[in-house]
Amino acid sequence: MKPVLWMKSSCTTCRNAKGKLAELGIEIVVRDYFKTPLNAEELEALLPVDPAPMLGSKSPKYKELGLKDRRLTKEEAIALMVQDNNLLKRPILVHPRGTIIGFDPVAYENLKN
Repeated sequence: MKPVLWMKSSCTTCRNAKGKLAELGIEIVVRDYFKTPLNAEELEALLPVDPAPMLGSKSPKYKELGLKDRRLTKEEAIALMVQDNNLLKRPILVHPRGTIIGFDPVAYENLKN
């Protein structure tokens, strides 16, 4: 199974992550969740019990909803993310050796070891 990079193609950080993976020779499947939004079932499988690390705190909707001061359940986070996928922190690399949230070049390099 190839790793999947969940990203937004207009996101510079996502494009940098995709480039780093190519540089490392890690073949991936790209899923642009802005063009094809994630549904509740996909989010259920992707999100941990505590969804806080998966929330995109730079999203305007995050600020608008005052999520900084709230502790969401997984179900609440999924409901909000289905409405606005921009609430999902990006990029997300789902690799057989683990899931990496955000662009972490060192963690990507460690996948080669």
